[in-house]
Amino acid sequence: MLLIIKEFEKKIIALGFSYSSSKEGSYLLHDENDINLSINVRLIESKSPDTQIHGSKIGIDIQAIGLFKFKQIKTEPKPDFFIFTFRNSSKNLHEYLIIPEEELERRVIKSNFGFNHDKRIKIVFWLMTDGTIYNKTDISIEGEWYLLSKGVCGRMADGTFWDFTDFLNEWGRLRNS
Repeated sequence: MLLIIKEFEKKIIALGFSYSSSKEGSYLLHDENDINLSINVRLIESKSPDTQIHGSKIGIDIQAIGLFKFKQIKTEPKPDFFIFTFRNSSKNLHEYLIIPEEELERRVIKSNFGFNHDKRIKIVFWLMTDGTIYNKTDISIEGEWYLLSKGVCGRMADGTFWDFTDFLNEWGRLRNS
């Protein structure tokens, strides 16, 4: 975890932010060029996924798996962004999903996908070999075949609320918030 935190903090500084942090992975970013701009982010590191449980049941090629289990923390202010990080051992680097809070709320929490009543959230992301990334949480074997198998025209999940490709390593989202 310490290596991930150091890497994340270097990226934040390279983007022109200073920061303060807390033990829960919350960061308050301050734009060095605009003193009125501050962004609240929550960094969440992947647990170690078990490929037998979290991997493909039908043999789909997956480059990396991110397994996230966390509790929704009632903080004021709410995070502007959730940043999920997981290890891509194929490329020997960390991947980051930079997701606005309202988008995560809409796609995961309000849809009850990976959410239970005690405010615990579980999300499983699959990074495919073509660089696309999908929320695979609670997709059955049939759904995996139907939604995530790549056909001639792509995947059925492309462009849907399962598709998180637009958030992968998109650090500019913090600048344009």
